[in-house]
Amino acid sequence: MSSGRSSEIVREFVANNRKLFEETNEKFIYAIGFALCLLAHSTYLIMFLVLKVREMMYFNIFSVVFYLTLVILVLTLRKGHSILLYTAASEVIIHAALATYLMGWDADFGIFLLILIPIIFLMMKGRLLVPYIFTAVSMGLFLWLRVRRNRHADLKYVFTDNKIINALYILNAVIGILFLVYTLTVYMLNRVDMEYRLTAQSEEFKKAASIDPLTQLFNRRAMNEKIREIRRNSATPRSRYVIGIGDIDNFKKINDTYGHDTGDKVLVYVANLFISMIPDGGYAARWGGEEFLFVLPESQIVDGLDFTDQMHKSLRAHTFEIDDCLFGVTMTFGVSEGIPTDKIDTVITHADKRLYKGKNNGKNHTEYTD
Repeated sequence: MSSGRSSEIVREFVANNRKLFEETNEKFIYAIGFALCLLAHSTYLIMFLVLKVREMMYFNIFSVVFYLTLVILVLTLRKGHSILLYTAASEVIIHAALATYLMGWDADFGIFLLILIPIIFLMMKGRLLVPYIFTAVSMGLFLWLRVRRNRHADLKYVFTDNKIINALYILNAVIGILFLVYTLTVYMLNRVDMEYRLTAQSEEFKKAASIDPLTQLFNRRAMNEKIREIRRNSATPRSRYVIGIGDIDNFKKINDTYGHDTGDKVLVYVANLFISMIPDGGYAARWGGEEFLFVLPESQIVDGLDFTDQMHKSLRAHTFEIDDCLFGVTMTFGVSEGIPTDKIDTVITHADKRLYKGKNNGKNHTEYTD
């Protein structure tokens, strides 16, 4: 499986499991980590009981109770999860240092003092100073123990059976790798989640910059980009496209008589007609005020006329009711045809001139000739 496909699977997982990162917040992620610590220390408790390492046996009784308490707390508390993480990291440092002090380096408990460092930096995100403090303590203990506890004569518990030493070494390696994998998985999911959020936010910004907030149609800037795109993607240099501009008749009178809220409702209704009736491949925009512009790629004047005829019929059939007052709305359109080599402004100007010709010739119809 390619890395690109793997990343896509992870992104789909995050996108389809938003509750993992939104509703549950950090609690279940931390709870899983603390539960793994509980399982590990339960295993250590049995092991130290068998090996009769009393100090570590008593310490792990405390650790089991400690992590069981952390699991309960992290599931019940709404805040303070980071403090629980600090205490867990402290327990790991003390546990690793004490075991190394008592049993030496053969069992390799000291490796946790190093493994903890990347885990701290990955899990304690957003807290600049704390990871460095824990790193200094963990690394300091590692170096001190490395210098002072290298001779068996200094150790309280010495195991000469290689099977026991290998078993301890393998157990510590497996637990250490398990926690690294857990931490890196959480980090990866959080990173992908952040990328998902940034992408969604970017799309929202892009939409806000290109969509008219009232009508949800393209705004003027975005529509100009779409027309340029249509010209670039034309099948041949002689392919035709249609641009039409429509204006709501007597809109100022509607605002003055019924108020701007009613005017906004009329604009939204007309916009919804454009959205529902525009042919496949076509686009519509609020061009300004009560003026709308549409473009139909790979089309001719007759296609523009068919579309505006449908708009006229729908508008004439609809009656607005405001405070027991009934009124209708009509529109006048000007339609123009262009080819890829035409300047966009020229085609739009032709449609605009025809619109105003229609306004001067009685409104409520479509003009398509000069």
